Amino acid sequence: MRATPHSLWFTQMIEYEVPAMRQVALAQALVARSEELATRCEGLQGVSIQASDDGSRVLQYLQWQSRQAWAAAAADFAEEPFFDLLCQHQARGVNFAAYQTLRSLVRGADGGLHCQVGEPQAYQGA
Repeated sequence: MRATPHSLWFTQMIEYEVPAMRQVALAQALVARSEELATRCEGLQGVSIQASDDGSRVLQYLQWQSRQAWAAAAADFAEEPFFDLLCQHQARGVNFAAYQTLRSLVRGADGGLHCQVGEPQAYQGA
């Protein structure tokens, strides 16, 4: 299934691999960076910072209003001290991934899962 250009939400995930002793400090730095980013970028709809149980990874999950909102904000990213952040927290690896949200389900008051955003997309297989 391929995403269509008018799909709702654009999700960006960045996974950092760090020494266990740097995990908490990196997570705190990413929270501060994300809060600052949210004040500058109206298209940023949500952020989640998650830490692995083994202490070796931090996941930054950013949900944008659209791919276009992300692209507009990305112009400012070059000015951010991203590589400084990586060096300061001794990141050994960084993985980037991006996805278009086709459907989003949330648990309703009745306990069932209900579609929050998006419409079913037709299958466009290869």
